[in-house]
Amino acid sequence: MLYLCRECIAEFASVDEETFRARRVFQTSLAWYLQAIGEAASRVSDEARAKLPAVPWKQIVGTRHILSHEYDRLMPDKLWRILRSHLPSLLAALEKGIDSLPNDNERG
Repeated sequence: MLYLCRECIAEFASVDEETFRARRVFQTSLAWYLQAIGEAASRVSDEARAKLPAVPWKQIVGTRHILSHEYDRLMPDKLWRILRSHLPSLLAALEKGIDSLPNDNERG
């Protein structure tokens, strides 16, 4: 999730709102990132989720479901708001709490 958030934010850093709205390819690309982030979030254990309470787990997974099942109805306004408001907040919450999670070596 952390890697995907960082990559997504970086990919769209130079894209302004007008360009984003005009280019369907940007909207579908962002939707893919959000689906991937949501899929990754769905695989996080309840124990790990509890260690990162600032992450809106249900909303992230819910967004993934909406995008997966209503892909033909992408809403540029909502996608833009997620990109510029919610993803930076998610990234900050993940970066702040990542050290509280066990790393791969500790999981065995």
